[in-house]
Formats: sequence, structure tokens, C-alpha cells
Amino acid sequence: MRRNTPRYVFLDNWVFSLLRDAEAAARLDVFVRSNGFTVLLTSLSMVELYNPGWEKGGADERGAATVRFLARVPCVIVNPVRIWEMEAAARLRPLQALPFELDLSNLSAELREETLLRFLRRDQLFLQQGHDIHAWSQNYEEAKKGWLSDVANIIENACRHGPLKRDSTGALTDLEDAKELFLWSLDLRYADPNATDEILEDALKRARAGLRPRLTSARLSSLCFWYSYVDVDKANRTRRSGSDLGDLYHISLLPYCSAFTTDGTMYRMIQRMRERVVPVSCQLMTKHLLEGHVRGYV
Repeated sequence: MRRNTPRYVFLDNWVFSLLRDAEAAARLDVFVRSNGFTVLLTSLSMVELYNPGWEKGGADERGAATVRFLARVPCVIVNPVRIWEMEAAARLRPLQALPFELDLSNLSAELREETLLRFLRRDQLFLQQGHDIHAWSQNYEEAKKGWLSDVANIIENACRHGPLKRDSTGALTDLEDAKELFLWSLDLRYADPNATDEILEDALKRARAGLRPRLTSARLSSLCFWYSYVDVDKANRTRRSGSDLGDLYHISLLPYCSAFTTDGTMYRMIQRMRERVVPVSCQLMTKHLLEGHVRGYV
């Protein structure tokens, strides 16, 4: 990526809960601005902030507290799916610049706070434009319900027609032999079929030269799928749930970030990966690590 690329930080859902504490919010504010970070948000970030019972939360309700924070720092809204599509159009090469759905820095702090809060509280202005956060939330809940079935179908399809195999007990086997082909089958899901041969030829040349596949948002989402559901860490098994969908969706933004917050499960999975997936300049932070970074900021 170019040196003048903006320094993005992704704030996971659990960070929003910390913002209800005024001192923690002030520290994070200074941490973001003093490092020249721009906060990355997605539509799912907003869904995770949505609280139908916001009126009972008072001034410290999580959505209101987060909106106050976001009004003070540079932030943009991006769509990971659009990023994957653009990477595919670029022959699965990293993008030189992220596409924004909305650059909130173009709004004054006062207008930004008012606009975001009205959206989270389903103001008629947004409903009339067809932007209903409640409908978004319901759609996400439905997607989560079907996610583990989708995972099973992807794996079963790869066993029937692709690189994955099962042994006599039904366990997936010969994973190292199957890994790269399986990852490419996921990487190419948004690519133009007519460009597939060119993309794979480029990948083969890189492999022969001893180079790793380019780290794109699409590749990281494929790797996370692999380590979450195929090559599972037997020493740290975690309960699978529909919420994994949101984790995979958001963590795919990591290649474009200078700082990235995540929960312990995803942090351990990334540390387990043999691939270099965290840019040298990126700070990967759990709650404990984030608190260490912001300690000392007023």
C-alpha cells in the first residue's frame, strides 16, 4: 500500500461498551486523534449499536455514548463486500484506496452526532428514505440463523466436487494438500469467470518465485473460514455460532488497517495462522492490549 494511505483503526463491538465510561472514552479519543487514525465503520457496526430500548438507557446508553465519540474523531463507513468485489475486479490485488460508502468527516461534529443518533433511533427522515436500522437488524439476525448451515454446505460441496476429503470416520483429512485450492475457491467467488485463468496464472508465478499470495481482504476472509471451520485448533475449540458471520465480515478489513481491535478468540486464531496476515505497521489489540495502549492518554 502507498505510504500516504490513511491510518485506519477498526473498533470492535466490545469497544463501544467501554465508551459509556467518560474517562475511557476520553482516553480513546486522544489515542485515535494523536495517532492520526480514522475509524472504520460498517453498516454492521451500526446494527450492533442499535438498541430498540434506547429510551431506558438514559444519557449513557451505549449508542448515544458511541455517537458522541464518533462525532469527535475522523470516521468513514465502508462495505467489506464492495471491497471484495473491487479486489476481484483488480485481479485479486490489494486496493490502493478504500471505497467509502460515507465519509463522516464531511459533516460537522454537531451534525454528525445528530444524524447518527437519528438513524439509530429510526427517525422518520431515514424511514422515509428506506433506511431502517430495525430492518437491517432483522436481516442480520436471519443471516446469522442460516450461517452455520451455509458453512456446512460450503464444506460439503468442497468434499463432493473440490479439494476437501474425509476419512472413514468422516473427519476432514489431507488438509495441507487441499488448503490452497480451497482458499482459491473462496477467493474467486466474486471474480469474473473469464479472468480466473489469468488470476491463477499470476498466483502460480508468485508461488514459483517463492512469494506468498497477495494479502487482500478477500484472502483474509478465506483464511479465517479455513481456520475457523476446516483446520480447527483442537487445543482451543470454541463454540460455533451465527455470530461468527459478523466476526469474519469485519476481520477481513484488517489488511487495510493500522490498528485493529478484536476479541480473544479471533486474536488467538490470527496468531495461529502460519501466513503473515497482520501488516507490520498494524497494532492488533484485545481489550487488555488496547487498555495498555491508551493508558497514559488523558
